[in-house]
Amino acid sequence: MLQRLKHWYYLTGTTAALASAFARAAWYFAVNGKASLAPLPRKSLTINEIRRWKHYFYGATYLRAVFSLLHRHSVSPGEMRLFANLSALAGFFDDLADAFRRRDQTGIRWQDNPEQYGQTADSSGRALQFLQNVYGGLPPEDLPQFKQFLNRVFNLETTGRQQSGQTLPPGELARLTAEKGGYSVLLFRRALRPPLPETEQQALFEFGALVQLCDDIFDLWFDRQNGTDTLATALAAQNDIEQLKCLFEHQVTRTHAAFRQTGFPHSRIERALSALHYLVSVTRSCLAHYLRLKKKSGSLPFNNRRAMVVDMGRWSNRFRAGLRVLLDSDAMASASRVD
Repeated sequence: MLQRLKHWYYLTGTTAALASAFARAAWYFAVNGKASLAPLPRKSLTINEIRRWKHYFYGATYLRAVFSLLHRHSVSPGEMRLFANLSALAGFFDDLADAFRRRDQTGIRWQDNPEQYGQTADSSGRALQFLQNVYGGLPPEDLPQFKQFLNRVFNLETTGRQQSGQTLPPGELARLTAEKGGYSVLLFRRALRPPLPETEQQALFEFGALVQLCDDIFDLWFDRQNGTDTLATALAAQNDIEQLKCLFEHQVTRTHAAFRQTGFPHSRIERALSALHYLVSVTRSCLAHYLRLKKKSGSLPFNNRRAMVVDMGRWSNRFRAGLRVLLDSDAMASASRVD
């Protein structure tokens, strides 16, 4: 009971912090969103591109809230502009990389050269403009590390190994998942001014790996349809959702352990882990849904989109996830221990 009371105590403060972060993000996007991307070259954003940017911006807001809970850092207007441009770049680049990979006949090996890639792949100039906006907004001393993280994400995306049509071994899929998610989160963290010590870098890498795994679990049906190879699609093809759940819980454990090694005050770590708990609880609800489907049908019904896709817009899914957020304190306690 004491563990649950502690869970609720930290969860209350974290919920208020998350609500404040998302309220500020909504206000910023509505009032300063487009202006933060200036100067936009020739072609303005379409409605669909704005919708996708907004989706990425709110995802970045969640990351920013976790960083701020650890540091007690109030984000400046300049940092908000960096997050706006980074989220626009991330969403735009994801679509650009998928489209350009299919028509690329340059013969260029796209490694550590995102500026050249932007000039070649994007005739509108927007990707390069977003990137230059980020470069210009970063302190000069932070730029080398930012570029290091950027190149790791860029190299993974342009290589396209998960879209190659080849069956990758589980170990390689796990590495790709961890690096894509880990370096993406570190990329956004480098947009904040506080120093980034090695222990925090390791914790955020594990956090990013967890975020990417959660994303892949939710996108299982879509990735399978698009031919994207992930741990989730590979294990689902083997009808082994139990193993997927075990891998997920192991990553939760690794992330909690890494956060507790950062040296931040205990209360800040607990609040940050409470923010992670929202994501973990929602993903556990998704995995529980897959397990129910498997128990009912013997295997996952990949031909039934409505059954497979866990839509958090449905109140039934929100209710299940909400219960987990409130009641999974024992799971949180066990996740903080490494075997």
